[in-house]
Amino acid sequence: MSEGSRRPTLRTARAIFTSFDGAVSEAASCQRPDRYRLVEADLGRRPRIARGGGYSYAAASFGAGSVVQEMGRFNRILRFDPVTRIIEVESGVTLGDLLAFTSRAGLGLAVQPGYPAITVGGCIAADVHGKNPLRDGTFADSVLDLTLFHPSLGVLRISPGSSPDIFDLTCGGFGLTGVILSASLRLQPLLGLRVSVRRIVVGSPGEALSLARELAGEHLFAYTWHDAAPAGRTFGRGFVYAGSMRPGPIAAGGVSSRYRATTPSERARLPFSLWGALTTRALTSAYWHIERSRPETTETGLFDAVFPFARRAAYFRMYGRPGLAECQILVPHDRASAFLQDLRQLVLSMRPPSVMLSLKAFHGEPRLLRFQGRGICVTLDLARSPATLAFLHRLDALTLAADGVPSIVKDSRLPRAVAQACYPEYEQFRERLHAFDAERLYRSELSERLGL
Repeated sequence: MSEGSRRPTLRTARAIFTSFDGAVSEAASCQRPDRYRLVEADLGRRPRIARGGGYSYAAASFGAGSVVQEMGRFNRILRFDPVTRIIEVESGVTLGDLLAFTSRAGLGLAVQPGYPAITVGGCIAADVHGKNPLRDGTFADSVLDLTLFHPSLGVLRISPGSSPDIFDLTCGGFGLTGVILSASLRLQPLLGLRVSVRRIVVGSPGEALSLARELAGEHLFAYTWHDAAPAGRTFGRGFVYAGSMRPGPIAAGGVSSRYRATTPSERARLPFSLWGALTTRALTSAYWHIERSRPETTETGLFDAVFPFARRAAYFRMYGRPGLAECQILVPHDRASAFLQDLRQLVLSMRPPSVMLSLKAFHGEPRLLRFQGRGICVTLDLARSPATLAFLHRLDALTLAADGVPSIVKDSRLPRAVAQACYPEYEQFRERLHAFDAERLYRSELSERLGL
């Protein structure tokens, strides 16, 4: 390499990074590049990892002594064709900003995870799902191609057709193949900017199973909420929510997207958790009664329907500095009923500080380390404590017995042995990753914990 073609050097600063659940925190060197030549800055052979909005519950964007490359300034829209419904954006564009832009043309993404400050790059790296994975699949299904940078390989334009191996490793590869610079995404038409939400009362998660499957096939979204406080009389009561887009004119300004983003540090501002044994029962009971008293069908704006926690950040802040633990487990359809019964017994016997349980129906084929498959996704939120960790250890055993698959980005303490046993292509992913990048330049706490 000639003197003139050497990559520029970029100074790094020290910062403290914390997983959104509050479980993992580490000081690390970081960069905040705002142009491509700075992303390509010479770091020698130091490990590095890209970071988007920082909303992963696991430490997927820092750790292992890596330099953190924060991509938030790469937030430009590069190309938009409303006729073909294709948009190309840089990886730091947030979902909220993207919806605000595309909704003006009556378009939006099919898959939207639940918080608007999540970036497109993060969605690709985790291959996230949205409100209706049974119908819409996962985020990778909307990605037409992407641009990836790796110091040893330069800038690569990859797609399922031109570079299927690298594309598969990158989508759902947790940032371990390099820095995602940009992506072309497929959009779908919006019938309107208002959503009609139907709420159905159910007595237990088991009662909600068939409804969750049935309604997901014909609605914009279908998911459930259940009281998970460990009380035998009320555990599991809840609601099935089914949303349908209400046809109507598309306003020139698109969706209203005002909200105050909650960062990991702001989420942990309260020094203690408000989810104690008594408060959890009182608060979940209050939510149950308030929701039950509302009309069966209500209407909301598209932004609030797609991002239900954007303007309800108090829920996350209530976990305080001790943090929360969220686990998502994809259980095959024929094992879901028995799994939910076993889960109920485990909660009531161990009495962990659990708060909320939710179900979604999935459809897809498992591939590498992507959280995909055919079954029911069971999500459980708990206040983090020693009792929680003991409970999750027992829950791992239930997951293995039910042939379940845990979400890697939702569980910051997921052991390597559990991931290895639950993901049939775990070793294949590891071998292909090492073949692609023998030096393993991209590393994180997640990759080191799981032995990737």
